[in-house]
Amino acid sequence: MEMDEEVFSDFQLDALREIGNVGAGHAATALSQMVGRPINMSITKVMVLPTEGIAGFLGGIEKNVAAVYMPVYGDICGVVLIFFPVEVLPSLASLLLQRNSQSTEELTELDRSAVKELGSILTGSYLSALFRFIHIQMIHGVPTLVVDMAQAILDTVLVDLEQKEDVAIVIETEFLEREKQLTGSFFLLPETGSLTKIFNAFSKTLEMPGDA
Repeated sequence: MEMDEEVFSDFQLDALREIGNVGAGHAATALSQMVGRPINMSITKVMVLPTEGIAGFLGGIEKNVAAVYMPVYGDICGVVLIFFPVEVLPSLASLLLQRNSQSTEELTELDRSAVKELGSILTGSYLSALFRFIHIQMIHGVPTLVVDMAQAILDTVLVDLEQKEDVAIVIETEFLEREKQLTGSFFLLPETGSLTKIFNAFSKTLEMPGDA
């Protein structure tokens, strides 16, 4: 799929941004309930990015990152990846598990489970917002957490998508809890033909012309 301004119009990106804001609001509520204190979330960036540009967006092909990834099924199939800088994982795990601090850089199994749960909450919130907005139903599978170089993670995940779009939907999210500020990037990598369904649904819902 070519990056075409007519395909990725401003109104479609605005619709994605609104979906991101609604999803972030729901996720913030769920996380606040999970940790027992307020968690604020905001969307800092929404874009459609060529898949070959993902590693560069994350800091380069050899940049070590953490990723929660899971398959997506339903009206649209594909893969969701949520990337976090490796250095924030201890703080993120401490936040989720209601600890004052992380005593070691090494994540325990409980830490890993908490980060995967965060990935599930974010993904469920964004997919639910997408359904409420354009009535496209998607559910996610079991999350997996991996820490590796950005390109190695992408190569491993994308091999399962034999026919994929050449672009990914990106929603960059910022978490703010007390003095801690953490950032994660949500990527939806759809199978071939899925973006057409999404953007045509935007056009139908908003009663605006669209021939994605």
